[in-house]
Amino acid sequence: MRAADWASLPPDCRRAMRSAVLAQCFGMLTQQMLAGGILLLYLNAMGVKAPVILLLLNLTPFLSSLLSIPVAWGTDCIGIKRFGNWGNSLMIAGMACIIAGAFLHGGAPRLVLPVVLVGLVIHLIGASFFNTGWFSLLSHIVPVTMTGRYFGLVRFSWQFMTLLFFSLSALFFTSRTPLWIYQVVLAAGAVSVGCRFIFYRAIPDAPVTGSTPLNMFGSVQSALVLPGFTRYLAYLLLLVCVTGNGQDMVRLSAVKGCGMGDNQVLYLSVANMIGSLAAFRFMGRVVDYLGSRRMFLLCHIGFAVALLIFPARVALHLSPLAAGVASSVVLGLVASTLGLATTSHSFRVCHGAQRTIAYALVSAAQSLGSGLSGFALAALLARFGSGLPGGNPFDVMLAGLGVCIFVQMATVRLLHDPAESTETVYAATEVS
Repeated sequence: MRAADWASLPPDCRRAMRSAVLAQCFGMLTQQMLAGGILLLYLNAMGVKAPVILLLLNLTPFLSSLLSIPVAWGTDCIGIKRFGNWGNSLMIAGMACIIAGAFLHGGAPRLVLPVVLVGLVIHLIGASFFNTGWFSLLSHIVPVTMTGRYFGLVRFSWQFMTLLFFSLSALFFTSRTPLWIYQVVLAAGAVSVGCRFIFYRAIPDAPVTGSTPLNMFGSVQSALVLPGFTRYLAYLLLLVCVTGNGQDMVRLSAVKGCGMGDNQVLYLSVANMIGSLAAFRFMGRVVDYLGSRRMFLLCHIGFAVALLIFPARVALHLSPLAAGVASSVVLGLVASTLGLATTSHSFRVCHGAQRTIAYALVSAAQSLGSGLSGFALAALLARFGSGLPGGNPFDVMLAGLGVCIFVQMATVRLLHDPAESTETVYAATEVS
């Protein structure tokens, strides 16, 4: 955001927006650990098989899709910040269980997966409590004309902090990293989430509308009648079904198919974050200028290129590490641009008294698509494994996903193109 944009805001608004940035810089770290490759490497270090890793990685988004609606309704009834504080505490408790799993690896190996699974579920519930009301909390603060730029700033800030943390962690990783190092890294993430309480306290709660809340089914029905909303949900579901597991498939192909070490796989996560940072820094203004529909089309092309780079590494004369870094950078750039475009589109489509439910439905569609995609890929790996043509099953799947996302460009027609508005309507989608 330009200094002039920032200076035009009232002091209370600037203070709240600044606190939101700092809250996410500290609070997003554990979610990035679980989704950004550290959980994958942690499970791999404990000898978990690839299909089980995919199942565990996608259990979180799948269950999140089921929790989004009741949690959103609860935040409307009980209060956004109360749910947010509960969620922060649960995330810390969940990380403690995940860390405890490694202590059982030597003495009671059968209990490792159940304990880690319990930790993931607790962390998921906490993240759902915090994230579901996040944009409604900011909806009375962020001007509609600054959506792309502000949320680009928020995401750039927390992604930069995560990049620094991952880069420092990489100094302690080796080709076969000891479990205790993973435990220390995960514990540092839990401490960081605890620090989010300080800045979250400074964000004012969303104003009460004064109207009697509808029951949960009535709230969902009210949100679904928004113009073009159901088609938008269908589009997001189809899109994320193909793209939601792209980076995890690259990491699995690297570690299981190509034999890359833990430290090299972590470099892929750092490369992905660099791509994300570039998107958050530069693409917010582009989204505001071109509009969400054009950006969705460009994202389809970008995803197709990113997903095809790694399986085409031999034809491109690239080493697995070089191809993985290139693919990860492009995936980070495109996925983050997609997030900004989704935020911008939802900002105009999701409005009215049931906006929290509408945001939750958007989040649920994305989470459901990612979870179902991961379960399908895990089933293919368990069924065929190395029997898939081409030797490396992960490469075959990546190539298939790349072709599918390109063909899916036709689904952009599902989107309703809401009129560009300068009214003060506030919204967004995935967590910043």
